[in-house]
Amino acid sequence: PIVSRTELAVGGKSMTVKGVVHKTSFLLGLSAIAALGFFFFVISGGISGGMAQMITFGSMFIAFGLALFITFKPQKAKALAAPYAILEGLFLGGVSLMFMGIDPSIPANALAATFVTAAVMLGLYRSGMIKVNEKFRSIMMSAIFAILLIYIMQWGFVLFGSSLPFLFQTGGLVAIGFSLFVVVIASFSLLLDFDNVERAVAAGVSEDYEWVFGVGILATLVWMYFEFMRLLSHFND
Repeated sequence: PIVSRTELAVGGKSMTVKGVVHKTSFLLGLSAIAALGFFFFVISGGISGGMAQMITFGSMFIAFGLALFITFKPQKAKALAAPYAILEGLFLGGVSLMFMGIDPSIPANALAATFVTAAVMLGLYRSGMIKVNEKFRSIMMSAIFAILLIYIMQWGFVLFGSSLPFLFQTGGLVAIGFSLFVVVIASFSLLLDFDNVERAVAAGVSEDYEWVFGVGILATLVWMYFEFMRLLSHFND
C-alpha cells in the first residue's frame, strides 16, 4: 500500500475515517468516469488501437510514478490525488478493453470480485479475526516488494519482445498459481490500508492526509481489479 511508509504529520484539523471515506469515494468516482469515458471513446473509433495502447500503458507508468512521489512527498497528495485518479481511470478503461478481447465478461466479473473481496476484507478487519501486527506487516511488505520486482523484470522482458517463462504464460498452471497468489496479497493489502487509517486517526494526523489514504486505497483497489482480470483470463484460455 502506498501509505505504508508515509511519515505522517500531526497538527491542525485532524483527519477522520469519514473524511477518508469521502476522499476515497471521490477518487473512485473520478477514476470510474475517466475509465468509462476512455473506454467508450476507443470503441466508438475515436482513436486507433495502437494509440489506445500507448495511452493505457503510458497512464499506468505515470500513475505509478505519481504514487511513488506521493509516498515520499505526502504533503503533495492533495494536489496530485485527482490527476492520479484520472490516470488510473485511463489505464483501467484501456486494460479492461484488452481483457474484453479475451472474454467480454472478464471486466464485469473482476469488478464484482473486487468489491465483494473489499467488503469481506473490511468485515474481517472490523471483526478482529485478522490482526494487523508488525509480523503481518513485515510478511505483507516482503511479498509486495517481491511481486513488484517480478513485474519490473516482466516489463524489461516485454521491452525486448519476450516474457518471463511460466509466470506469465496464459493458462499455465504456474501462471494461475502465481496470479492467485498476487490476488491474495493484493486483497490482504487492504487490511494494511484500513489499519493505517485507524492509526493515523488515533494519532491526530492532519486532515490533509486524508488524500494520501484515499490515493492508497484507490491504488490497492485498482491493483486488485487488474489482478482479478488476469486471473480470470487464465481460466478462459
